[in-house]
Amino acid sequence: MMQISTYSEWVIILDRFGNGDDIVIDKLKMGAFKIDAGTAQRFYEKVEQAYKKRKQNWLDKFQRSLQTQNTRIEDLEITLRNGKQHLSPLVNFVNLNGLPEDLKKILQKDLYDFVAEIKKSMLDKISTTNIIKERMIVLLNSFSLPVILPEELPKTLSDRKNEIANIPSTGRKIIF
Repeated sequence: MMQISTYSEWVIILDRFGNGDDIVIDKLKMGAFKIDAGTAQRFYEKVEQAYKKRKQNWLDKFQRSLQTQNTRIEDLEITLRNGKQHLSPLVNFVNLNGLPEDLKKILQKDLYDFVAEIKKSMLDKISTTNIIKERMIVLLNSFSLPVILPEELPKTLSDRKNEIANIPSTGRKIIF
């Protein structure tokens, strides 16, 4: 797969991402863009435009699924799980290595604040009996984005073997 590096290549891929094409995420992950004075402002605007369009599309779908669901708590659970799953392209987008660090931090903060606002709004609207209310609160509290820290990135096989080798023995023997 070719690495995208020019402004025009990024614009094409960002437009596709903004229109809901998840396949371009792999191209975006491999992309790198060197910011210069002539394209910096336009590049930031294009990234923001694609991000906002994609976020709005997600919100529209999420609200539609909330409106069409029954009042059963199981339906809410399915809707929240699907909503969280459909946020993964946005999570991947705001964590792209090809984006400048300052832009990436702004997008990450915006996405986490966005999800927190949705969660708070839904928690504020709960007005049912105590048992159902408690279950709904538990469900809504699980609706959040994962925090991706560098320490939590997938480890290599040799790292895992070293971790296993460093686990002290308990002195117990397993007898079959």
